[in-house]
Amino acid sequence: MSFHESIKVESEVAEVAENWFNDEAYYEYAEKNVDDFWKPSSAFRLKFAHLDVRNVLELACGRGRHSWVMRDWGNRKTLVDIVPANIDFCRNRFRDHNDVSFLANDGKSLDPLPNEVFTSVFSYDAMVHFDHLVIYSYLLEIHRVLRPGGMALLHHSNYAANPGGKYTLNSHWRNFMPPGLFYDYCLKAGLNIVEQTVIPWGEHQQIDCLSLIVKPA
Repeated sequence: MSFHESIKVESEVAEVAENWFNDEAYYEYAEKNVDDFWKPSSAFRLKFAHLDVRNVLELACGRGRHSWVMRDWGNRKTLVDIVPANIDFCRNRFRDHNDVSFLANDGKSLDPLPNEVFTSVFSYDAMVHFDHLVIYSYLLEIHRVLRPGGMALLHHSNYAANPGGKYTLNSHWRNFMPPGLFYDYCLKAGLNIVEQTVIPWGEHQQIDCLSLIVKPA
């Protein structure tokens, strides 16, 4: 990554962290609607069923609403978010569960998590806002922390307009990620696409994508 790209990534990461710091209205709305994504017929749940969740990492967990669904599954869960206040919230939320770990990260890496320990990674309703260079950085990290044969389910933007512009000016705050770019980044990160499904959000029928990816065994 060039010096200019590094500066852009740092700026994008800082903006995302600021926009989701203590946004009570958003988190309350998200909590009320989380069950929609976990019903058996949802596109997310159907793909999530392919994951080996014995040791799962949730990237950009927010206040842990998705991992909370797994609170009694008996699996290992690691919750990662750039906002320290979110991680503090999650620590309190899961205080009676000893199978959960937490990490407030830098918004572009999974340091200091060790190599090849996780059976799966997932992220939902977060990566859609990330700059594509941030996503590429995370894909490299996902390859590092996944066990061989491990899978990741990632919900990312499929939005092709406003390249180089601010994501907050785009519909539903989707960042620039034209079709094909995520696929290209996966291959460059050493990950293979298992399947992709373009999904709607709000009034837009093709604004998002669910990608199921695998680290080759």
